[in-house]
Amino acid sequence: MESPVFLLLAGFVVLGVAGEALLRGAVTLAKSLRVSPLVIGLTIIAFGTSAPELTVSLNAVLDGQPDISVGNVVGSNIANILLVLGTMALVSPFAVATGTLARDGGFMLAVSALLFIFGMIGMIDRLFGVALLMGLIAFTYHLYTSARREEDTTEAEAGVDENLVPGGPWLVVLVLMAGIAGVVWGAELMVEGAVAQAKLWGVSEAVIALSLVAVGTSLPELAVSLVAAMRGHAGLAVGNIIGSNISNILLILGATAVVMPLPIADIMAMRDIPIMIGVACLGLFFLATNRAMTRAEGGISLALYAAYMTYIYIS
Repeated sequence: MESPVFLLLAGFVVLGVAGEALLRGAVTLAKSLRVSPLVIGLTIIAFGTSAPELTVSLNAVLDGQPDISVGNVVGSNIANILLVLGTMALVSPFAVATGTLARDGGFMLAVSALLFIFGMIGMIDRLFGVALLMGLIAFTYHLYTSARREEDTTEAEAGVDENLVPGGPWLVVLVLMAGIAGVVWGAELMVEGAVAQAKLWGVSEAVIALSLVAVGTSLPELAVSLVAAMRGHAGLAVGNIIGSNISNILLILGATAVVMPLPIADIMAMRDIPIMIGVACLGLFFLATNRAMTRAEGGISLALYAAYMTYIYIS
């Protein structure tokens, strides 16, 4: 039998590669079907980078490990701000438009607060799950109607161009199918490895989900955002991160709760969800100061993420 560490590392790698393949295959297929770049950017790119989190969370709740489902989402949202944004700023300081912060950032804080309320209730039932999915549909429609300015269209086209698969249609279909299969397989490996490693270390499944699983499922966001930022499309990269955090709560927890009511552990509600909200506020504050994020702020973000990882393992 494979060791838990091997399963975790294998799932980590498979999810990263497969998530990228799924994203690129879907974007290329959509463009070949003449779907507008704006629609692709708002849907396929935004939701495609959340595919690993969705698969992990669904597998976990079906296997009877709801703490992994919730911990994966909360941990990924923390990682997206501190790890992904911090790494972006450290590699190349960037500026963003105020519209992204005011519209998307505000909505991210609102859905994060909503998750805190669910945490106080202790449960996301099927009705709440449907409401979360409806909220995602409404927000996506709002994005589409408000983002048809030339500036946003340019950003969307850049995002599509940077995620195309070179080659003919058969290669695109092959990459897409491989990405879907890989995401499912990688999620299964990570859940199995996380549960086994938690038992071996004597820590909770939630801790493993908040750390190792969360980092693994955040790899597509990290890859897409770094490429976009280095090519001068910081707005696309930040939009991808904020959109992913919104999708993690509305899409992943919503879909998971529809499949099976999702309990939220007390420690998650009292410790990790408030930390997630605080991290979101800090990230938006860094971005709002002079509408830019500096290397120093990137270094602070990475240091805080390291401190958080140390804290949850010690506590």
